[in-house]
Amino acid sequence: MVALAGCALAVLLNTGSAIGQPTTPSAPISTPPPDSGGKGDEVVQTQWGPLGPADRDFMNRVKQAGLWEKPAGDKGRAKRPDQPKILEACKHLIEGHTLLDNVVNRAGVLLGHTLPTEASDEQKGFLAEMDAANGDEFDVVFANRLRAAHGKVYAYAAQIRAGTKNELIRILSTQAMITVFDHMKVLEETGKVDFAGLESPQPLAPPPPAENNTGAADATGDQAAAEQTANPTDGVIPTVPEGTRFTRTAEQGVFGDNNGVFFGAIAVLALALVGMRMISRSKKTRRKSRSY
Repeated sequence: MVALAGCALAVLLNTGSAIGQPTTPSAPISTPPPDSGGKGDEVVQTQWGPLGPADRDFMNRVKQAGLWEKPAGDKGRAKRPDQPKILEACKHLIEGHTLLDNVVNRAGVLLGHTLPTEASDEQKGFLAEMDAANGDEFDVVFANRLRAAHGKVYAYAAQIRAGTKNELIRILSTQAMITVFDHMKVLEETGKVDFAGLESPQPLAPPPPAENNTGAADATGDQAAAEQTANPTDGVIPTVPEGTRFTRTAEQGVFGDNNGVFFGAIAVLALALVGMRMISRSKKTRRKSRSY
């Protein structure tokens, strides 16, 4: 009875837990044709949410980051094989951007956006500096060029993650922030980063006044309202597949719609324990009667 009760409890709990978990959306994922993700200031509606110019720019920058930072890692391995900290940074650069490449390549396909295939002219210039440097000079160029670039990308990724309305771009920017933070850390651990040469952070702009009492201020407010209305991405809620954790409500409880299953399992276990107790007492009564 104990075994049967345990099996029943396990089956019921597993059923409730599985039903309450996010499910794979039943709607098929369509792959749009290349270059259908929009250009310039165009905002394109996709099954993952609107895709705007900043989203496309971010994908391009993530792709181009890998196009020069992985080669930089290869150069560091070739030029400084006797420097453990440089080698560790190179390892993180190559592995991190290999992962990011997989994510951004997939996002580009699903969103119909063609990614760049070459690093920017500035990034090519950084690689040329590394080619021309050797020894400690290479370490300094390597660490500082990469650390400065990662600082800018990290801030940009945070800005995109905070405001993008596209689900895939949120996934990409989250992974970019994790990877870039790791790279900044290992680059700083080389001991070659000149923090005085990095751009200083700036305070946020003060919030606008609560009330405008002048005509000029009112005109400014009207202009801002008009610009906000003209932005086609404002107020657009990203599409979320049905049946995922994003569409579950608080009323569903711990096991989704299956709290009754959970309490039923507890009842089965309680009945099993009561049955065991009754059988035990019955056996004791039989032994006493036989002894007499």
